[in-house]
This record gives sequence, C-alpha cells and structure tokens, in this order.
Amino acid sequence: MTSSNEEAKHLASTLPRDLMPTATWRPPDVGDFFVGQISGSKLPKITLQDRERIGSESVELLVGELIGTGGMGMVHAAEQMSLKREVAIKRVRPDRLNDGSDAQLRREAYLMGQLEHPAIPPLHMVATADNQCVLVMRRVQGTPWDQKLEDYDLDNTGKILQGAPLRAELGTLLRIGEAIAFGHEHRILHRDIKPSNVVIGDFGEVYLLDWGISVELDENGVYESPAFAGTPSFAAPEMIGRKPILDERTDVYQLGATLYHIVTGGPPHQGTTAEEVFNQILISPGPDITDEWPSSLAKVCRKALASDPSDRYFSVRAMLEDLRYVIEYGELTDLEVECDRNLAKLEEMAQQRDVDTATFDEVAGHCRYGLERILESWPGNIGVSQKLTRCLFVLCETTIGRQNLAAARANLAEYRRVGGEAIQGRADAMARRIDALADQLIARTDELGMNIQVRLVEKLAQQQQELEQLQKAYDDMRAGKQPPEA
Repeated sequence: MTSSNEEAKHLASTLPRDLMPTATWRPPDVGDFFVGQISGSKLPKITLQDRERIGSESVELLVGELIGTGGMGMVHAAEQMSLKREVAIKRVRPDRLNDGSDAQLRREAYLMGQLEHPAIPPLHMVATADNQCVLVMRRVQGTPWDQKLEDYDLDNTGKILQGAPLRAELGTLLRIGEAIAFGHEHRILHRDIKPSNVVIGDFGEVYLLDWGISVELDENGVYESPAFAGTPSFAAPEMIGRKPILDERTDVYQLGATLYHIVTGGPPHQGTTAEEVFNQILISPGPDITDEWPSSLAKVCRKALASDPSDRYFSVRAMLEDLRYVIEYGELTDLEVECDRNLAKLEEMAQQRDVDTATFDEVAGHCRYGLERILESWPGNIGVSQKLTRCLFVLCETTIGRQNLAAARANLAEYRRVGGEAIQGRADAMARRIDALADQLIARTDELGMNIQVRLVEKLAQQQQELEQLQKAYDDMRAGKQPPEA
C-alpha cells in the first residue's frame, strides 16, 4: 500500500462510513479559540410552537415544514408572529445534540453576524428556545443551484456547457465569488463552496448558504484545522492532510471546483466512498479539462485547481477578474479555440514541402481574421496578440518563399505593429530578405524581369497620382473649398 493510500484510508477512518463524497462533514468538536468567549454571553429567550399544535398562548415563532438538513443542523420554515413575516430557523439536529453543539451553532451565528452582503442571507437574531440555540434567518426561497445544473444533463451526455447557458451560470459563480471575497475581507473562510450550498431565488437572487464550517483566519491569514471538515468531492489537497493549514487559496480551489461542476455537470473528484475520493486527490489532484473547453475558461479553471496553493490565484478577487473577462467576451472564447486549432495547423503546414496553396491560404485567412476579430473586441489580450504575431510570422515567411513582394511587405508591416519591440530584430532580418529578393527580381534581364519592372513603374505612377489627388483635396479643404459631389 502506498503512502497516499494510507493517508486516504486514515482520513476516511475519521469520518462516518456512510458519508457520501458530495456531503458535508463537520467534526463534532470545532475547537475554535473564540467559542468559549461567545458561549458565556446570555441569549434572549423566545417561544416556538409547531403550526399544527398552535394553542392560545403567545408565541414568537410558528414553526412550519422542514426545508433542509446539513451536517449538524436542520432548518425549518417559520412565521415570525410579531412581524407577520416568513423566516427560517436553524437548530441542531436531535441526533447531533451534545455538550458543544449549541456552542457550534452560536459560532456560526457569530461569523454570519460579521457578514452583510447581498449574496449572504442575513441573520435576524440568535436566541434560545426550549433550552436550545436557535438561529432566525431570512427565508430563502428558490431552486438549489445543483438542481438547476442537473437540468442540462451534462453528466449523462458527456457534453460540456457552452454558449449563453454557460455565460449565465458563470454570472452566478461571479456573484458567489464576490460573497466569498467579502468574507475574506473579514478574515472568514467558507470551506464548503459547492453548487448545493447555493440557492437561486425566484426573482434572480443568488445566496451562498451554510456557513456552518466557516472559520476565522488568524492575523497571518491562515487557519490550522484540527481535522478535516468539508465536502470530499470539492476538497482542496491541503484540506486532507493530518494537520491542514488553510488560507484564502483553499476557497479559491473550491470556487474552481464549482466552476468545473458548472461546465462538466459533476465535481472534480468523484468516487463511491470518501476514501476513493481522498486517494484520487492525493495521487492526481488535477481533474481532466478537455480541449472542448473554451481556452480562456480552461486557463482560469486549471489555475484555480492547481494542487500547489502557490500556483493558484493568490486571492478570489484575482480569479474573479479573469472570470469577468470570460463573461464579458464569452462569445469570443469559442472563436479563440478555433483559432488555436487553425494556428497549430498553419504552423504544421508551413514545415511541409508539398502543401496545397489554396488550403494553406484558407486556413491562414480563418486564423488571422479570427484573431484580429478577437483583438478588436478584446483589446489588450496579450495571449491573443502573441498568437496573431505567430500567425503573421508564418505568413511573412510563406509570402517571401512565394516571391510575393507586395504581400510580404504588407504582412511584415502588420507583424511589426502587432509584435512590438520583442520581434523587431527578427522583423529587421525579414525586411532585409525582402529587399534582397526585390533586388534579385528587378535585376533579371529576361522577359519576366522586364514585366516585373514595367508593373513596378506602373504601380509607382498610380501611387504618385493618388498622392497628388490627396494633396490637392487636402489643400482645397484648408482653403475652405467644398469637395465635389460624388
């Protein structure tokens, strides 16, 4: 048995045998340094009563249906009688009640109390009822995000999400990321980011739920976890060590894992047991991102899911900046993938001796036009500029080889403009080759050489005439004369 197998087996042995890899695990004892501090303060008492057993006595909360359960808690719909509004109340599940369970729930309330953000359900109050801690929160009504993603049926078809649906779901991810970044500003790490912890409201609201295993980072921006807590299928590699040390980049990984789920229909790490998933993460933490992905989005996901935290985005904010580019220019991502294929094919064809000229020109035209179109809509894209520079270099070499001076000079001018200072040395060498070729052609005394010279003279005469016409039009404009009607 390898060391990775042993680590996976050890960690799995600390979890319940029936824990599903997509379910959240929360250790019974959180052990956070501030739990003791908040446990000493007194909470107001409120009265609860089940809706079907309502009596004549005054109650603050009328409890309704069960609307969710988690690793430790259960959430019921309720009516706050004093304000006549619907709320949600969270309590510890009866089977998870112990000496520290109320402290854990109060800890969650403490952390949620620090976070006031449109994508985080507000906490109205924390109180006690029937000697048990109760969190009273906004009731979020809508569709769990994982159910919405299931409607695309990607997991069964093997396809990936593309086009307008992809951009819509990336918009949701962006809003969730903003909530996570807000939490990081307050030194709070979520640790359990996944589609099932997100609800899409009936009017487009997006909420990130279940901050139950979130933790507070220390003054150095790290959290030393006493044990594994989270969802195996979305876990970052550093979460499954014997003494995990976590920071903001752990949430970056889970945001990347959620991005992977959006595109493919499933989490990055899959298996039938937690041990299988842990073993997969330790041996091969990077999931398969195929060439079908839009290249710009694939880069974001690969960077977010890097096994080494130092190779990831240093913050969620940095990741969101790249995501915004993908969303804003989403219609161009598929075009970039096509351009990548054409560029690879073009460079391969340029190395071959016998190439069909028409086929080469067609591939070159598609490649160049596509890259120029992307840059026109997405200025400043360094990666695309570099690809266009490579394309123009191939075209320069090809037109020189064909002894097409006009095309070679035009391609060289574009090559200089797009490539910038980095390619000027190579461009100068190419210019000297073009000049030498021109001298060779003009010096020829045969009929072909004479024809070339005649055409050059005619072209120069035509350009001189056009220049004189432009100069006259410019002089007339300066003199205040109106240009002739066409």
